[in-house]
Amino acid sequence: MHRVLLPWEYYVNVQHGPLKEEMGDLYPRWVGTRELLLNGRNPYGKEVSHQIQMAFYGHPIEQTYDKPSDILDEQRFVYPLYVVLLLAPTVHSDFATLQTWAPVVLALFTAISVWIWLQVARWRPPPLAIAALILFILSSPQVAQGLRLRQFSLFVAFLFALASWCVTRSRYFIAGILLALSTIKPQMVALCLLGLLLWSAGDWKKRWPLPAGFGSALAALVGGAELLLPGWPRYFVEGLNAYRKYFPTATSPLWLVLGGWAGPALSVLLVAALLIFAWRHRKVAADSPEFAQILALFLLSSTLVLPLLTPFNHVLLLLPVVILLRDWNTLPRLGRSAFTALAAWPWLTSLALLAHPPQLDSMTRLPLLPSALVLLFPFVVSWLIFVRRPQAA
Repeated sequence: MHRVLLPWEYYVNVQHGPLKEEMGDLYPRWVGTRELLLNGRNPYGKEVSHQIQMAFYGHPIEQTYDKPSDILDEQRFVYPLYVVLLLAPTVHSDFATLQTWAPVVLALFTAISVWIWLQVARWRPPPLAIAALILFILSSPQVAQGLRLRQFSLFVAFLFALASWCVTRSRYFIAGILLALSTIKPQMVALCLLGLLLWSAGDWKKRWPLPAGFGSALAALVGGAELLLPGWPRYFVEGLNAYRKYFPTATSPLWLVLGGWAGPALSVLLVAALLIFAWRHRKVAADSPEFAQILALFLLSSTLVLPLLTPFNHVLLLLPVVILLRDWNTLPRLGRSAFTALAAWPWLTSLALLAHPPQLDSMTRLPLLPSALVLLFPFVVSWLIFVRRPQAA
């Protein structure tokens, strides 16, 4: 990443592309937070958007969206406003310092997420195996991309993992609060939240603190944001509508592969079948293997049907991957070979690129070779989850 990919990206995007500087995904959120809390400016407004664009492109972006080839990422503040409550402690920080430490913090959150999912899956491999698994995941193209971009997806995945762990320990109210915080990226957790709320109905007398904690915390977040910027949901929706125009990769893998009417139709059928399955199993205990299996299915489905095509969103697949590794001997030989090949591909191609570096001051796409197969990952993991032998836990 440091010797090949980043120098090549700098040439393509900055020296030969439209960017003035690569600022990462944290910068628009940080600037929006600073402008709101320190200067009282609307982070969704045109003035703040232009300020962000000046840092990225050196000029404001005004586009008509007529020609897809000419559309630029406008780098707007497009998160729910209450994300500023999480970023508030950073408003007096130097962004260069924040940019340096953000990958370290996000990597720590991801490492903890792996450990949490091991607990949820009730799998206790040797400590050395856990360390190897964490390092392997942190070095994957998907997580490396999230770290490189300083992406909030890694933090949201950590919040959801921690909330799930709290559910398995019957700490429902705390889990609900964590789930409310995870809605800073609602497209990542929407389907999983629906699944957990359905599960809560299976034993309402015991589980009601989960939706109660979620509802009260979300109301506090939305209300607090309303005090900071009255009417912010309208600005947020307007930003989302623009986002769909200037960020065409905001789609799902199923829609990309099938396209037309088939992708949406299959997505609807998949979600409906999943919800029916979850309703029929709503009474399973939180500390049971069945609960982890249902949670894994919701995480898998989220990556397939929601607009989470960008690889760093595959951090949602940590629990399914942990389950597959735990049940490795129950997988068919072909499945084990396919998973091994898919996992080994980035390592083998990275070694090849280090041994024989491509020309980095060119438009060649060879530096992207290690991530060439990442979009297959959710499909392969989904297939393997369903072809395990029945005796798997």
